[in-house]
Amino acid sequence: MDFSLLIGIIIGIGALITGFVLEKGAIYSLFLLSPFIIVVGGTVGAVIASYSLTDIAMAMRAMFRSFKHPHSASLEKMIAKISMIATRYRAEGVTCLENISRDPELNQEEYLLLKEGLVLIQEMKSPESIQYTLESDIRAYVQQKSIEASVFEAAAGFSPTMGVIGTVMGLIMVLASGFEDPSELAGSIGTAFVATLYGVCFANLIYMPIANKLKTQLKRKHIQKEMIVDGVCMIANGNTSRNIENELALYFQAFSDGATRYKRGIEN
Repeated sequence: MDFSLLIGIIIGIGALITGFVLEKGAIYSLFLLSPFIIVVGGTVGAVIASYSLTDIAMAMRAMFRSFKHPHSASLEKMIAKISMIATRYRAEGVTCLENISRDPELNQEEYLLLKEGLVLIQEMKSPESIQYTLESDIRAYVQQKSIEASVFEAAAGFSPTMGVIGTVMGLIMVLASGFEDPSELAGSIGTAFVATLYGVCFANLIYMPIANKLKTQLKRKHIQKEMIVDGVCMIANGNTSRNIENELALYFQAFSDGATRYKRGIEN
């Protein structure tokens, strides 16, 4: 599991609170319900107005999935699967692909593109046609997944604005109450600016980091799908499993823990 997102958010918020306390600030003055409702509620409302509920639900699921650490072991497993298929295809011909396509593992999300490629090979499509079809599939996938990250990017854009709105509302109430007690006036103005603080902090410490996390993981998924396209085309061209493993090992470089597997693959 990858908890860097949570760790980063906790460190960021903790640093802000610690700095505030060191400057003799009263920590309880930062935790107010009304600014929180205005900023969070306003941001959520603006996001819902901008996206469909389906897109928002998918974005939330993607956020929870982001805690699963993307590592090169899954890529190695994929390469082994492609290599095995290539060996059987060279030995048995296209007839073996029908049985391979029935493998329940190929119904998992990460293997669906590979299964689609095997179906295209069975239909005797040319490698160029297979590559075009699978790359079109990838483009559609990337577009859909990009929407998930854009939901949180939109939230990061709306949040500071909602903070300013909350501050303006607070100042309106301060001015409406008059200027009888200067000390009470100063306290009310300080409270009004808490909304702006919430808006900026939520945008830069929560929403944008989540969006960046989703975009980084999408890049790695994109690379993995490109590797599958290369693997399928190499199967269609009748390449040996050894050659396929050596070629696809280059993709290990996209993962932070893939250096060892990369070196082992190209030296194979």
